[in-house]
Amino acid sequence: MEEKGMMDAKKGVVQMNKIDWKALLKTQTGSILMIVLGAVLAIYPDSASVLVSAVLGWVIIAMGVVMLVGGFLGGPDIGSILQGAFFLVIGAWLHRNPLMIATLLGLLLGVLALRQGWNGVTRAKWIKRSGGFWVPGMVLAVRELIVGVRLILSPMSVSRLVLTIAGIVMVLCGAAELAGSIRGRKYIPGDSRIIDADE
Repeated sequence: MEEKGMMDAKKGVVQMNKIDWKALLKTQTGSILMIVLGAVLAIYPDSASVLVSAVLGWVIIAMGVVMLVGGFLGGPDIGSILQGAFFLVIGAWLHRNPLMIATLLGLLLGVLALRQGWNGVTRAKWIKRSGGFWVPGMVLAVRELIVGVRLILSPMSVSRLVLTIAGIVMVLCGAAELAGSIRGRKYIPGDSRIIDADE
């Protein structure tokens, strides 16, 4: 009788230490979804950029439709009608050219880097004429010029880098949250309730 009780107790301990993956999926859907989305962003940054631009295009189109309807229903409001038409054009353009946001962002950052680099070169020349130590400033300025040229020639690299980093961060955050939940709680097979490990 005592042996049977000990066997039942051991069986219960083993059962408590097992992870019920169904319960885990049910309670940690957010963490798992974050890991999956982060992996997609990191592996397919261009596709993610296309999706973001397409969704943004549809949102802008919807805003344009609302503005047009409001402009006509509330009496002919030329301002609302023109604004709605502008939103429709921009939204349709984004939907047809989903990579343009990433491209324009890369070009803008490239131009800013070139401007900053040129200012750095000018400043380094002034320091040189003044007899100061100008070499570090010139090196940094030339590096900024090179970065600016590279961004203008390959503007999509900015979008890829940003989305890849964002994906990696999402994967790490989701994995850390999921690991903490697994270590800190017990998922009992056959029961979706969560029991604290300290209990």
